[in-house]
Parts: sequence; structure tokens; C-alpha cells
Amino acid sequence: MHILNTTCSVIGIHAHRIGLDRPAFHRERMGTLIERELRIAIHDGLRVFRVGMNPGADIWAAERIIALRDRHFPDVALHCYLPCETHANHWPEYWREPYFALLAQADEVIVLQNRYAKGCMSRRNRLMIDGSRTLIAVHDNVADSGIVRTVSYAESKGIETVILRPLEGPDAPAWLVHPAESDQLSANRSQMSSTYSAMFSSGKSAIMRAW
Repeated sequence: MHILNTTCSVIGIHAHRIGLDRPAFHRERMGTLIERELRIAIHDGLRVFRVGMNPGADIWAAERIIALRDRHFPDVALHCYLPCETHANHWPEYWREPYFALLAQADEVIVLQNRYAKGCMSRRNRLMIDGSRTLIAVHDNVADSGIVRTVSYAESKGIETVILRPLEGPDAPAWLVHPAESDQLSANRSQMSSTYSAMFSSGKSAIMRAW
């Protein structure tokens, strides 16, 4: 397999935008959704995964990357991109604990600056995108968000963008029971619609996952 770029950036919806009245439920469902896409990316030759480590889908993505690396794909690497050293200072403990545990297990941790300043989150996201071949974005179609700006930036660079919609509702779909089937999805990419929203209608590289 000829690989031009083995790097994939992953950005996800922030915790405060997910209904976290059932955190274990959302962690499992969204984590499984993300893992399916990670497996497709690995199957396609991607090996370095950059994650911004915000609470919510970023943390869950990093957990799945570590698990895939340690159990199945030893050549996979997690690179954590932090906007500042004080990134998690004011988070509740149930986010701080996995955050620091994941940083300790990461293959590389990149910190942009010492303290938070306006614009550091956007700079972090652009740095993640630069040099990546693919972007996986967990996005709820809320226009005023850093994810929208990051997707637009990636598409301006001609980077393939995969958009995952957060799952809602109490009933888990049948595929959650059998995540090993994820490789079959790779063959269906040409059938996926990129009509996630009018905002991305002009992006030729966008792929939508909406299970």
C-alpha cells in the first residue's frame, strides 16, 4: 500500500453540547461510533492520530485510539494537541482523571503555550489539520462552533473530511453489538452523501456518517 500521509486528525463535539445526564451511555455509544471510523482509517493506512483532548468526544476518541493501539495495532500512535498547559485546570474531576491518564499513555504531547489566550483553541485545531491526510469530525450541525471552522479549514486545504453525527435516543442500533464489522464500511464510501448541511455542500471531500 502506497501511503502519502499517514496522519489523521480527530475533533469532537464538546461535553457541554452532549446530553451528559447519562455519561456512561454516551461514552459507549459515541465511542463505538468513533472506533468504527478509526478502524476504517487504520484499514486505509492511517497510523498517526492527532486529538485535541477537549472533554467529550475528543477524550472518548483518545480512549479508543489507545485501546486499538494496545490490543490490535501496535504501529498506531496517539498525538495529543493541547492549546495550553492550563487546558484542564477548571474541569470536573471525572474529565480530568481520564485526560491526564491518556496524556501519560500518549506517544506524543504537543502544548502550544503556557496559559489560555483568545484564539489558542483555533490555532491548536489548525496545527492539527496541517499535515493531516484526513479529518474525522464529530459534529452536531451547530453553525457557531470551532468544529465548523476546523472543517472549513480542512476542506480549504483539500483534506478529506468525515463527519460523524452524534447518536441520540435510548435504543442502541444493532451494529453497536458487532463493531468488528467496521471494515465493510470502507467499501461503501462512494455511496455516502456529503449533504450533511448546506454549509458543507460545496466541500467535495466531505463524507457523512449518520447511523
